[in-house]
Amino acid sequence: MEVILHIGAHRTGTTAMQAWLLQNADALAASGTAYWGPDRTRAGLFSGLIKRPDLVTPQDGQNAGRIRMAIAMELDRLSDQGMKRLIISEENVIGAMPQCVDMLTLYPDMAGRIERVARAIGPQLRRVAISIRRYDMWWASVLAVSVARGARVPNARALARLAGHPRGWRQVIGGVWNTLGLPVSVWSHEGMGADHHAQLGAMLPRAALPAGLYEPGRRDNAAPRLADLHTRLSAAGQAPERTGQTRWIPFEGAQRAAMVAHYLEDLAWLRAAPPGIDWMDVSAHSMGANPGAPTEEEGQYHDRQASRLA
Repeated sequence: MEVILHIGAHRTGTTAMQAWLLQNADALAASGTAYWGPDRTRAGLFSGLIKRPDLVTPQDGQNAGRIRMAIAMELDRLSDQGMKRLIISEENVIGAMPQCVDMLTLYPDMAGRIERVARAIGPQLRRVAISIRRYDMWWASVLAVSVARGARVPNARALARLAGHPRGWRQVIGGVWNTLGLPVSVWSHEGMGADHHAQLGAMLPRAALPAGLYEPGRRDNAAPRLADLHTRLSAAGQAPERTGQTRWIPFEGAQRAAMVAHYLEDLAWLRAAPPGIDWMDVSAHSMGANPGAPTEEEGQYHDRQASRLA
């Protein structure tokens, strides 16, 4: 039995992928692949594991042994049923969006979080999978959800910090690899966000995928549109001047250009990444130039679920 841990990221079509895996769970099981999504991880199985490291209590440490035993028993049960592999999809393993917004950086305590989860899963954990997205579009989506949930509209100083912050996907991916020492499959939202078959193939690079997997062809949990945020943005003096705009992009042109350049640097690094980091996508040039790929996003329902683990 091998375990593949899919860690999102948020706002990269993860909820749609989870819904697709759940809809195809029977077909996947028939080919030897089991699936656990948020309906399992947030129903007590990972209780106490997915927390900010500074909030972990001695009681959480004591409970970790019980959780490891429970997961081991579940893995044995799946193996007895003929399962060869298990996909666990839980984006809150690397952090919660509210903390990213509060700290104005990308998953600041990711290493401590994922290390605790990896210890609980044990040696059966063989691969991690993560999807990434252009910084301007990722932060715009995260901030739209945050504002829709009642958070303050970010001021110019906060936006400038986000646009110029050096921490990015390279640090997150490299942190996962360095912390766990396991292969990491990486793809982009722009390149594969709507291609669930390709994402599954990236998670299971050595497995034959079953035929006839169902594809609903819909968007799941889209981010709030500009019209939904109009009142709050107007009160903060950030109502857009352009008419016909449907997506809130809070960054100025120069900031967006800097964020795209940062993303292109990450993609160049991924294309030449060391063994163990498996880049599963199209060319860096076409991906960085593609403005949005708003095919599938996540939104308010998913973030209510995520808030339970923040």
